[in-house]
Amino acid sequence: MKRALPIGMLLVWAVAVAGAVPTAQVLRETIKLQESVLATQSHDLERQQGRIEQAWARVERLGADLARAEAQGEDLDSLRLRDEDLQVAEGELLTAVLHSQRLRGAMIATRTQIEQAKQDLEKIGTGEQQGRDPLSGTWRIVVEPGGQDGTLSLSLDGTLVTGIYSLAGGWNGSFRGTLVAAKVRLERIDSQIGFAAIFYGRLVTAGDSSRLEGTWEATQLATGLPSSGTWVAERLEETASE
Repeated sequence: MKRALPIGMLLVWAVAVAGAVPTAQVLRETIKLQESVLATQSHDLERQQGRIEQAWARVERLGADLARAEAQGEDLDSLRLRDEDLQVAEGELLTAVLHSQRLRGAMIATRTQIEQAKQDLEKIGTGEQQGRDPLSGTWRIVVEPGGQDGTLSLSLDGTLVTGIYSLAGGWNGSFRGTLVAAKVRLERIDSQIGFAAIFYGRLVTAGDSSRLEGTWEATQLATGLPSSGTWVAERLEETASE
């Protein structure tokens, strides 16, 4: 399910793709935005817990009524109606529990993004991240089909790649993967739907410029969403000041 791009995310994305944005600035805005998202998720989870409690109380009440009616010898048609009501209540309870599980998963993903961004920001502060390899840094990414724009912040440690992304349409999450012999393999972990896709590509460098390009395959076949496509990313130049 796609949602409208939050204003905060839109501002971060628009500033980044305009060019020459310090990575630290993008990370700070990412942290601020994700903390706001986390607060909303926490509020939603609290409300969902209330729905679970109400649904559970209804299941208990209807179950007790059914048992009492059966013990009292109530007629078969009435017992069937009671059982149908109980099944509906049990379905509502199951739906509420599943929704709560999805919310908790989304909160964990958001917290992961916040911690990753904080770690990357700390590395920048100690001068450990930027300028040491052709992959670490901020990228402008376009995903096809649909020309979906966004920003991508990557960090390389040996052959291991980690990062976070924000795509137009309200999609955001993290990447994890490898870079071996200029070939990248990245697993996309989305804050809404979890493990969403695998991105395959190659790193092309020419002087001070770097480019990523390749294909992607969805790991979840959601109705109305493409199952594969192409992607390209261009590294944004860093300014001297943070």
